[in-house]
Amino acid sequence: MSASEIRERYTKFFVDNGHTLLASSDIVPKSDSTLLFTNAGMVPFKQFFLNPVSAPYKMVTSVQKCVRAGGKHNDLDQVGYTPRHHTFFEMLGNFSFGAYGKRDIIHMAWRFVTKELGMPPSMLRVTVLKSDDESYDIWKNEVGLDPKRIVRCGPEDNFWSMGNGEGPCGPSSEIFWDTQDPRYSEADDERWLEFWNLVFMQYHRTADGELKPLSTPCIDTGMGLERVASILQGKKNNFDTDIFQSIIGNIKHNETFAAALPPDTLLTYKRIIADHLRASVFLIAEGVYPNNNGRGYVLRRIIRRAVRAGKLLGIDAAVLSGLYPSLESAMGAAYPEVVERRKAIIAVLESEEKAFLKTLDKGMSLLEDIFASRSDDRMVSGRDAFLLYDTHGFPVDLTEIIARDHGWSVDIASFDQIQRESRERNRTSWKGGPSKKDAIAGEIEAACLEWQDASVQSHFCGYSIDPELKQASVTAKVAAFKELSNGDALAVIDPCPFYATGGGQQADTGMVTVTRDNSTRQFAVKTAVSLPNGKATVLHLTGAGGRHALFDAGQEVTGTVDMERRYGNAVHHTATHLLNSALRTVVGDSVMQAGSLVQPDSLRFDFTSAPLTSLQLGKVEELVNNAALENAGLRVHQMSLEQAKAQGAVAMFTEKYDADNVRVVEVPGVSMELCGGTHLRTTRAVFPFHIISESSIGSGTRRIEAVAGLSAARWLQRQLGYARTTAQMLEAKSLDGMGKKAKQLVEKNKALKDEAGAWLQTAAVNVEAIATRATTLGKKNVPTAIHVLPLLACSPISAKSAQQSGDARLVAERARFLRDTQPHSAHVVIQGCAVALGVDTERVSGAKAGELLRELFAMLPGKGGGQDALAQGKLTTAVTALDQLTCIS
Repeated sequence: MSASEIRERYTKFFVDNGHTLLASSDIVPKSDSTLLFTNAGMVPFKQFFLNPVSAPYKMVTSVQKCVRAGGKHNDLDQVGYTPRHHTFFEMLGNFSFGAYGKRDIIHMAWRFVTKELGMPPSMLRVTVLKSDDESYDIWKNEVGLDPKRIVRCGPEDNFWSMGNGEGPCGPSSEIFWDTQDPRYSEADDERWLEFWNLVFMQYHRTADGELKPLSTPCIDTGMGLERVASILQGKKNNFDTDIFQSIIGNIKHNETFAAALPPDTLLTYKRIIADHLRASVFLIAEGVYPNNNGRGYVLRRIIRRAVRAGKLLGIDAAVLSGLYPSLESAMGAAYPEVVERRKAIIAVLESEEKAFLKTLDKGMSLLEDIFASRSDDRMVSGRDAFLLYDTHGFPVDLTEIIARDHGWSVDIASFDQIQRESRERNRTSWKGGPSKKDAIAGEIEAACLEWQDASVQSHFCGYSIDPELKQASVTAKVAAFKELSNGDALAVIDPCPFYATGGGQQADTGMVTVTRDNSTRQFAVKTAVSLPNGKATVLHLTGAGGRHALFDAGQEVTGTVDMERRYGNAVHHTATHLLNSALRTVVGDSVMQAGSLVQPDSLRFDFTSAPLTSLQLGKVEELVNNAALENAGLRVHQMSLEQAKAQGAVAMFTEKYDADNVRVVEVPGVSMELCGGTHLRTTRAVFPFHIISESSIGSGTRRIEAVAGLSAARWLQRQLGYARTTAQMLEAKSLDGMGKKAKQLVEKNKALKDEAGAWLQTAAVNVEAIATRATTLGKKNVPTAIHVLPLLACSPISAKSAQQSGDARLVAERARFLRDTQPHSAHVVIQGCAVALGVDTERVSGAKAGELLRELFAMLPGKGGGQDALAQGKLTTAVTALDQLTCIS
């Protein structure tokens, strides 16, 4: 039975048994800040287990996309080496929020596995909690299972809880398959493969550990698709199922490389690639992009591990992007986003793979040199591991794998310490300083969850407000109020005219006015956020703490929106839609929006693409400005998601939409997008539109920063002021003459550089050292001559600081000269703090300038680096005499 058929049979079975089929939630949890990724089928329903009454459906079934890589739940290191560990997997699940209990789910589960899947009862056994007599009796007396096939276990195996603290929990019953592994008897646990876990949430654990019966018991089950597929297809390893073989079969390895690998190792590398392709594709499809932080860094690690596996198979090109069609054909029907976002996903994969391939060889060369050193402890130092991470892009866990393959280890404690020190230096150098919002943010999050559980609601009435109004107020009533520890407060008012942060658009601000007992008080709205379920807008009121009496439920208040801010947001949100359309026209439909920020005075737009040329950027600007000048009236439609897609509406693929009702904003003939933001009534106010910058923010992802309307006019006016000042400094008679003056300045500067270069050539040949010393460097005892130059021998155009610390250009040129004229030894040239090392790698066997310079820094503290033939750096203390070199053995 194929994986696709198992998936379909499972969902149909539970739909036929009264369950509502829900699409998989995002891998990136939208309302659970405690998780890096969705790692279990029950994660999207966590709030309903805490408050079953609030569940919109009482019986649910789903096939949930899950990732276990990074953070507390991390299977990354085991992938490819074990039969059942994966970074990405699918969890089949069914859930009840008070509709049925353990009796019903036990019977349904048994019918499904024995009737629908055709598993022989003689190949199955179950476990129950020792004290759970009810479950035991159901299995024995109602299902009719042989008591020998019902195993009672302790709470460490058959009791589930949501973490270790208070919350819903309960006993579980697991269903096992007999693998008939000849190494074990039927009584051995190792012979049995668990594939379905039935959790009976019937208790609430209090803070002091007491178990109290729940008024509304719930059911949570989970069955891994990959695992059950291996059972039904008769495979001992998940990677041998059709799920993975459709990918593995298309990995074209280099036969020469493969011949040198043991068969098991060859398979391991292919399994790593297949697994990592799945995880990478689904993460990118949800807007996660490779970078050095959080989820983006986990994705980068996954992609780079796959690239390294491909390299070991002799594949020198991008391996994941080339395999994309295999995954698309296998999973595209179940997950349409894989097909819809094909071009964008391939672009990101290709960019990240190619970037790492450029540095992979250099990093591997450094590691090979380390392994060749035959260190007694066979340990890669923390400093070397950090150099690989920081300079060559090697995630430290990848360095660990390579080291392990060579019988080495990595000094992780030292690496972590060096990384912490590096981060601390970066924080210290950042003038903005650390954030202090964590405590208040936690209070706000807790209040939002509490109000969501209490079904607090408000209606957003801001769409009906004309953005060009100078003032807009709405009479509302207080629905909820809560004080914060910093003297501020949170409030929900209904109806609510304030737009909450969402869809990339910043929140409205303004005032809430309360009149009571002939007294009027005003409180500033600092920001506005939505409840996780989107059912209410929560206002953050400054200075409203201690005013609980003014905000009783039902109290009438007046909400006044800051219309200048609302108007600026509307201008830049409409401009964002025009920009998206223009990019798709100029670059092509492969452009996918990857994020945005709409502010009152500017916009930021992230998208998947190669870098844009200046010609393309100019064309994009022209299209946006032309569309703005058309003064077209915007149209807003409400329709189903299917209707919107049929009409060509563009959706942002990092957002989730209500399938039955979406809001579509249309600029006739130009743009049609799913959008919940506030917009202009017509496009005229977007003019003028100007792109300030276009840059890379990650592999295959670009960012445009732009201004529109009045903000653009102000920005252009400032630029004109800067231009006039520059013209005066250049002594240009007009702005038109700036170009000619600038060209003259560039030519003069070039002449000075040529003069300096000529001086350097002469000085490098003729300068005499005030002291020289012969020594050896490195573990290979490379013969080395150290030359100390006088400080006065600096170039005539050196800065004053160079006169004191040495001329880096001169020492580098002198090192090159000595390397080329005296090639049988390495040459260290020092002038003050400036140092350079040159070596002829062909004449001096095994010598590399960068490595030798690091050896020198171990005796003369400093920092630097370079290529094999020439390396440069800076000493901590200036060297002006030979006696300062006594530390060099």
